[in-house]
Amino acid sequence: MQKAMHEIMSKWINVKSVIRYIMDRQNSDGGYTFCQGTESSAEDTYYAIEILKALNIEPKFKERTIQFLKGLQNSDGSFDSVKVAYYVTKALINLGSKPKKNPKQYIMSLQNSYGGFGSIEVDVETSSEIEATYLSIKILKLLNNPIESKEKIIKFILSLKNLDGSFGGRGYSKLASTWHALATLKLLEYNVFHLYETLKWIRSCEVPNGGFIRTPNSLDNYILIDSIYYGVKSLEIFNEACKYPFQTASLISKFQNINGGFRKSIFLGISTFEDTYYAIFSLQTILKWMNKSE
Repeated sequence: MQKAMHEIMSKWINVKSVIRYIMDRQNSDGGYTFCQGTESSAEDTYYAIEILKALNIEPKFKERTIQFLKGLQNSDGSFDSVKVAYYVTKALINLGSKPKKNPKQYIMSLQNSYGGFGSIEVDVETSSEIEATYLSIKILKLLNNPIESKEKIIKFILSLKNLDGSFGGRGYSKLASTWHALATLKLLEYNVFHLYETLKWIRSCEVPNGGFIRTPNSLDNYILIDSIYYGVKSLEIFNEACKYPFQTASLISKFQNINGGFRKSIFLGISTFEDTYYAIFSLQTILKWMNKSE
């Protein structure tokens, strides 16, 4: 199945150059960096391992990578941030390992009085005010830790639901927040299929020429690769396919740079592992739908 998907993807993008782009950016410590000549990071190493796994490619120097990742955990089991905790945990599991210490105590220390995790006051660089909660729950689930106060967390997530069905604090609708909300609710075994208005809102973000915009009827219809990812993956949670799969797959191919990586915009920008991840996983999901419908 993986090999078949690899071949199908090659009809839309240059898969070989994606693999080369990732592999060429591994450092001697086993970690990865999207910018050659700079230090390895947890984030880029996570994205690299995810992309290679999706393309059924065995990473090189796995033991070095494992040791690099394990070295990012503090002696008390904590991490520098919940993002680093997630990147390290998920990448290690993908490599057949796990963190040196169970980070449960650290994760639970991040829970706030509302039931969520981290701060609900986020800056513009954060993709969603629900992101920290999603990552925290995901880490606990990955390591088979029981989820405490599940109903309180669900209540917190639902409190961020807007009248139009989207999710986002202070009434501001964001596609990223909606995906993080849905993904977290699903992890908590909440029946998301009751959220009809949310599905309707996601549908209203779809563009006939391909892709998704961040909010419906927006004057800014500038499509970014992360918006495509959040739109496609939000629909997947509802077991729904996008309306315009051919157009969206074609659009994704336009984000690829000559070095094999993908950029944030079709017009300009440098390749990053994050944007390449969004492209690969969006395209993979779309092609699975297209394959089923044939």
